[in-house]
Amino acid sequence: MQTSDVPEPIPTAPVRKRDPEFWIAIGALAVSALAMLSSVLQVGLQRNQERAMVWPHVNAGPAYSAQGFSMVATNKGLGPALVRRVELSVDGQLVDGWGGVLDVLLGPGHGYGWETIRANDLEDRILGADESLVLFGVTWDEKIRAAFGPGNRVGVRICYCSFLDECWISREGLDHDRVNRCPAVPGSAAREGAE
Repeated sequence: MQTSDVPEPIPTAPVRKRDPEFWIAIGALAVSALAMLSSVLQVGLQRNQERAMVWPHVNAGPAYSAQGFSMVATNKGLGPALVRRVELSVDGQLVDGWGGVLDVLLGPGHGYGWETIRANDLEDRILGADESLVLFGVTWDEKIRAAFGPGNRVGVRICYCSFLDECWISREGLDHDRVNRCPAVPGSAAREGAE
């Protein structure tokens, strides 16, 4: 017998074809991943649509008529506003309530009491969509015309939230600032502790 220098071939594993079930499983996995991605996107879109449906937009501004002056808060949004805080100012300085506004504009002892003015408290109330509320109103006379006439010096800032607990603070005009939560009312912690 003659030996040759040619090495013997090394046996190789047979090439194995993938079963059709394997490709079906891969296809099913891909379809499942696409369905899950579609669901996540759909939930995000639905959440945005839900937010838009309950979005409030509250403004307060002066209203002049032949009878007198009033400050009116209006919700022009699509959903109700949970009003958490209302701040009043005269010439940019915070004042305490409408009595404080009159004290600054007319001086202490001005003579205007609850029999001549009307006021509503908006804090901790719900202002419905397309609802307005007169915050303050007074009939014209010479002192009131001088105090509340053109160039109104009174400012109203309102902090309000939607039912989804998204909050804003209104400013002059249509601009509103988004906030995480409304600032606490001064003295509210002491009141809560007393309850």
